[in-house]
Formats: sequence, structure tokens, C-alpha cells
Amino acid sequence: MVVEADFYRVRLRFKRLFADPAIFEDQKNAVRRFLSYPSPSNDQVAIYQITDNIAPIDNVGKSPDVAGTARYVHRGRVVRSEYLENVKVTLEYADFGSGLSPYDHQRLWNRQRWGRMDFNIEEFHHERLKIEIPDIPELYEMLRARADPTTLVDVELPDLLDNFFRSAVGYLETRLKQLAEREHQTIDVYVARDLLPEEKQALEKRLTRPSTQSTIYILLSKTAGSAAL
Repeated sequence: MVVEADFYRVRLRFKRLFADPAIFEDQKNAVRRFLSYPSPSNDQVAIYQITDNIAPIDNVGKSPDVAGTARYVHRGRVVRSEYLENVKVTLEYADFGSGLSPYDHQRLWNRQRWGRMDFNIEEFHHERLKIEIPDIPELYEMLRARADPTTLVDVELPDLLDNFFRSAVGYLETRLKQLAEREHQTIDVYVARDLLPEEKQALEKRLTRPSTQSTIYILLSKTAGSAAL
């Protein structure tokens, strides 16, 4: 099956960036919170954030020192918070059918305000993607039928740039986990390029075929808790 997604990269410059929990707590969902998009339903994956570690940098690309502390209003309370000055934050994410158009995304970022902090947009990049992946319900049914009590398969995704590849893996993993959770089963996904050599060799031996940079391994377990490799 072919899924369509919109890939976005935004680079923001903050004159003063506080340690606001809206950005720095649960960083993997910071973009979804900014766009005011709720968690995906059981049937749909929407905003998938590729950037999982939000790391501000200065003009030369280095991690900046704390510039000072000041009062900051958070959730109606005045607190003292450390802040950075003149820093940039880059975020990458993909939209798998949230209902927001590219114009909507740009309009929301053009508000140029996150919580009580103003920012300037240095880059707003949009790219439309078409990614070929296995049919997810069919893949899940195959896994479920083979599990006794576990089963392992390998899936070859298209040869993509790393950020596009990560978004495709995230989409596939989230959809499979949504299906598994309905039946109290467990899905674990392993990316071949991220495994240690001995881990990858063990999986290749188990499935009797070599992996590539685009291989992912999917393990379904009918037992409670996460399964181990």
C-alpha cells in the first residue's frame, strides 16, 4: 500500500528561550501540543514528530550556556526559570492525515508565539511524500496468526532519507501497536541500522536472510509485557 504524508521542517529563533514544559517536557509530542492537535485516535495516526530531542543551538551550532534566570508565567503561576538567549530550535515532523493542510501548518507556525515566548521563523520547509509500506491490517493479521506465543518478521521499507525513513517506521509501528493493544498483545519494532552488530546477526540468522539499511524487524507477542530479542 502507498501512504501519503506531508513532511515539515521548521527552524525557529528565540530571542529568549525559557525552560517551558510545553516544549521541554514530553519532547516527542511538543509539535502536536503546539499545533493544538490531540493524541491520535485508535484508527488514525496524525502528527508524528521525528525530532525526539529538542536541542537549542547558538549561531555557530553549539549548545549555548544559560544566559540567566528571570520570572516566567507558566499555567497562571509566576516562577523563576533559566533562559537562553538568541538560540535556534529545529523540529522535523510528518503529518499522516490530521486534516491540517500545508497552509494550516504554515499559518499556525506564523503565529510566532509558543506559550509566552515569541520566535521568528528562519525556515519552513514542506515536502509531500508517498511511501510504499505493507498493508498494515494484513500484516497484523499475519503476525497474529503466526504468534505461538511470539512471531518475528522482517519488513523492507523503501530506500529513503533518514528523516523520511524514521517517519515511515513511526507510522507503521504506531498503527500496529494500536491494533495489538485492542487484543492485549505486544508489538516491538527494531530498526536494523540501529542494532548492535551481534543483535543484527542474531536476527539475520533467525530469519535466514541478510538485512539492509532499510530493514525493520517486527515482533508480536501474545504474552503480557514487552518481548525481548
